[in-house]
Amino acid sequence: MSNELARVGFIGLGAMGVGMAANVRKAGYPLVVKANKRREPVERLLAMGATEVETPAQLAAQSDVVILCVTTSEVVESIVFGDDGLLAGMEHPFTLIDCGTSEPGSTLKIGAELAKRGCSMLDVPLGRSAAAAESGTLNMMAGGSKEDFEKAKPLLETMSENLFHVGDLGVGHKLKLINNGYSMSVACLAAESIITAEKAGVDLQLLYDVMAAGPNRSDFFDWVFAAPLTGDESKLQFSLANGNKDVGYFNTMAKENGASVTLPEQAQRILQKVVDDGNGEDTIPSLIRHMKS
Repeated sequence: MSNELARVGFIGLGAMGVGMAANVRKAGYPLVVKANKRREPVERLLAMGATEVETPAQLAAQSDVVILCVTTSEVVESIVFGDDGLLAGMEHPFTLIDCGTSEPGSTLKIGAELAKRGCSMLDVPLGRSAAAAESGTLNMMAGGSKEDFEKAKPLLETMSENLFHVGDLGVGHKLKLINNGYSMSVACLAAESIITAEKAGVDLQLLYDVMAAGPNRSDFFDWVFAAPLTGDESKLQFSLANGNKDVGYFNTMAKENGASVTLPEQAQRILQKVVDDGNGEDTIPSLIRHMKS
């Protein structure tokens, strides 16, 4: 896989995907994209020299590597196995790179089916924000064979600052679910702590200053506190619906492996209620506001 030869197909041009795809194109890779709902990211990439197709099948026929940055394992499976899916349009072997947060069991199933067709797969979930996707400074945790990782490494490096090969296929998604199960549980705890502080008459700026002076402070901590302190809920561009999905995947993985995870289970109940109330597209920092209502 070289910058001159690899043709890259990209599906999932949302807040993260569009910046990633733009960096791939800036690095000189031929780029093929498929639109979903919004035209703006597609038009941006077309202006950079990308080409557009209408179906995953058409995209597979024109790609050596296919990158997916979509929302759920169900969506990934439909893209791969659908009537107009990647395998339906397979004219030559390709490498599939799933950059979403997916269920490890689904990832292994897809990988096994791809292997039967002579294709390869890496699961490469992401860390950091949409701003990092734009600047090409994402954290990436890649699961898959060492050989497949080394072949894909130059491409992955166009999108990342910290790139880790974490083990066999599926390990990347396991790590990502653990990361997100933790962070969504912390988000719920932070929201309950802030709400309690308000009800107890504790000044929130004082609470932030005291907590931030100790080991609690992190980027995530700052993003959550920005919502009640400044009204800015945009510091973390990650939806409540996606957070709810991810912690649900984490809880399923934990149960499948015999682990007890009471805090993430409660976080899922909190997030599920907020999503059921119609707030799923709002960002994680908005959780504080919704839990007070």
